Amino acid sequence: MEDLLFLLVGFLMTGIFAMLGGVWSRKKRFLGADQQAVVLKYFPFHASLPPQERERFERVTGRFLQDKEWQGAGIEIKEEMKVMISACAAQLLHGFDERITLTHFDRIIVFPDAFHGHRKDRYHQGEVNPRAGVIKISWAHFLQGYTLSGDAHNVGLHEMAHALWFEDFIPNMEDGFLDPTLLQDWKILGDQEMAAIRAGKPSLLRNYAATNQEEFFAVAVEYFFERSVAFKAELPELYAVLSGLLKQDPLASRA
Repeated sequence: MEDLLFLLVGFLMTGIFAMLGGVWSRKKRFLGADQQAVVLKYFPFHASLPPQERERFERVTGRFLQDKEWQGAGIEIKEEMKVMISACAAQLLHGFDERITLTHFDRIIVFPDAFHGHRKDRYHQGEVNPRAGVIKISWAHFLQGYTLSGDAHNVGLHEMAHALWFEDFIPNMEDGFLDPTLLQDWKILGDQEMAAIRAGKPSLLRNYAATNQEEFFAVAVEYFFERSVAFKAELPELYAVLSGLLKQDPLASRA
């Protein structure tokens, strides 16, 4: 009898601890009131989502914020910076399993302004180094991307797109999340559009998109979120494939 009572107490305590652990885990993934205020102020994408998806967006933002090592290079890292950069990542990752937080890139380095890249050849507004697992961002240019939200120049989305591109084929628990068939279609269509840009033909996408496949994807992501209507109208096949790759459609959320 005493053994049975002991087992029952043990099961009860295990259940309580599991429940408390789950509550703590959920709380850990959400944002505090001040952090939510930052998201509401700077991310209309969040406001366009239904309530349940807003909670999901906040969980991903919180998880990204907590999972990364944050480092300032000549600038003090403030909570608002971490929230905004994390919300930028959550915007790009919104269509995927919410456990995906670009695990390979575990360090975010923020600079006050444009900085020398690892090759020291020119100034950069952002940089992704897959070998070091680092994302570097100029804070001045990151802010500009969300202040001027309709010009398809968004350093945050651009660099997160690079990280997403690399994360897909770096062997870890997150690799292989981009649909391979759609990815192949994307590369074919991308090669065609890059060739057209290089030939001087008019394109919605700026010339820098024709640099290579990685830059083409990153630039296209900027247009996908910031000039969705024009993108879909002028490059419908590219838009459809990118929407399938990212598992979301900004125009659908506005409907």
